Amino acid sequence: MKSAHLWVREGQFQKAVLGIAVTAISSGMLQNASAISIDTGNPDIQVRWDNTIRYNLGYRVESQDDTIIGNPNFDDGDRNFDKGLVSNRLDLLSEADIVFNQRYGARVSAAAWYDQAYENLDNDSLATSNHMTSNGQPALGLSRYADRYYHGPSGEILDAFVFGQFDVSDVQLNGKLGQHSLAWGEALLTGGAIHGVSYSQNSLDLGKAQASPGIEAKELYRPQPQISMQAQLTPEFSLAAQYFFDWERMQIPEAGTYFGGQDIVNEGAESLVARTGVPGVRLLRGPDIIKEEHGDYGLAARWRPTWLDGTLGFYYRSFTDKLPQVYQQASTRRFGLAYGDDIDMYGLSLSTVVGGLSIGADLNYRKNMPLVSGVAALPGGALPDDTPGARGNTVHGLVNAVGTLSNTPLFDSASYAGELTWNTWTSVTEHKDLFKGNDAYHAVDKPDKNAIAMGLNFTPTWYQVFPGGDLSLPLSYSQGLRGNSVVTLGGNEGTGSYSVGLGLDYLSQYRFDLKYVDFFGDVDKDANNVVSVANGTSAILKDRGLITFTFKTTI
Repeated sequence: MKSAHLWVREGQFQKAVLGIAVTAISSGMLQNASAISIDTGNPDIQVRWDNTIRYNLGYRVESQDDTIIGNPNFDDGDRNFDKGLVSNRLDLLSEADIVFNQRYGARVSAAAWYDQAYENLDNDSLATSNHMTSNGQPALGLSRYADRYYHGPSGEILDAFVFGQFDVSDVQLNGKLGQHSLAWGEALLTGGAIHGVSYSQNSLDLGKAQASPGIEAKELYRPQPQISMQAQLTPEFSLAAQYFFDWERMQIPEAGTYFGGQDIVNEGAESLVARTGVPGVRLLRGPDIIKEEHGDYGLAARWRPTWLDGTLGFYYRSFTDKLPQVYQQASTRRFGLAYGDDIDMYGLSLSTVVGGLSIGADLNYRKNMPLVSGVAALPGGALPDDTPGARGNTVHGLVNAVGTLSNTPLFDSASYAGELTWNTWTSVTEHKDLFKGNDAYHAVDKPDKNAIAMGLNFTPTWYQVFPGGDLSLPLSYSQGLRGNSVVTLGGNEGTGSYSVGLGLDYLSQYRFDLKYVDFFGDVDKDANNVVSVANGTSAILKDRGLITFTFKTTI
């Protein structure tokens, strides 16, 4: 997807946004603020405008691990940030909605940002930097893409769509046209977004997932250009459909950014440094293999029968993967990313309430799914129009629960959420020699026939610890419990992340959060005691524990 983008000059951005923030906080003008409702003079037309300011400060508390930075394809983000400041970021999110007659309307949202921590980076290892100049020479710093999206100042349009509600005979139709997000199924946390019915239905902002363990899947979704419709045929039964006009890859943290683990994925991956053979030899970034950038579609039915205290969902989707496999072409000294297309998914979901717990479950079968693979070595000549990595058929499931507690001796209330994911493969149909689950592969990230992972969130809250102030203690933990997943980012045994924090909600208007975030996981090391293979991305990030402070308010 080629998102609409909003460019601003650095000085203008800093003066405008910082001026708003400082003035608002110092004057207390936000004390009674809420969404702005604009009086149009017509009771049938409602207009709302929200602006959310978010400031984030991140401080690295762990030193660089020599076994990680010794690998030139794992080190850029690690070397760019010594112990100390890794984020000093200001974000502005602006959202506008107009509704006519409570049936038709439009929504537009846009984001702008600037992160001063990326102004001066610490990496001084030119020989291992994967960043390249425009004339093909190694350089320190970030790619233009990474600099724009992580340093700024910059911005982009997010939502941009129209919507309407129509009655056709006795059938109610609801539709949206434009750039928006939609997620089917019952995925709750990041693991559910990989194994649920909604996999690759949206691009995911995976940088948010790493910076905020326990974040809900819905906060990761990025809008895409599409048309979506829902028809309520009876009070118990509805049909839905969607068709995509464009495609966007998953937003994996870029090479050189703080949470960038591998330096050879996504837009910022500009070279691959050879670790064997002639020192200093590099493969430069070649074209990506993407057969279709439009045409993904899906069909859904939801049924709430009277005999079931819940809702059943039935789904079919056809899509192009948003996570890559890697290829290299020795004859051209190039490497690139390949995205598998023509994936068919058949899925079921259930949502219900049991004993005060909200329960969700997904089960889906994926045909022609890309599997975790070694790097595909391609011959010279034209590139294939399909991914050269392993493909197969997989089964995925999840179950989650959300609940609350109240009036305990330890806290006034608490919310908790947990999600368990599982997946397996039924067959490998293409390029079995590249499949990391074959008998010849023995590294730590070798996939297992069955993989189980979990995520847990628990947040106790104390109300009115001082007038207007509610205190909370958000705790999050995720880990692969058994086996390595057969799909990328599906979970690895013993690998995960956690966070411990304090949150203060003041006057239901100002939100302050202080949090410690860290990662863990197993690795394989070579004869030089350098990491050669990591069992999941979190294993590469295990030396990047950090403390974050966040302030957020809406005007």
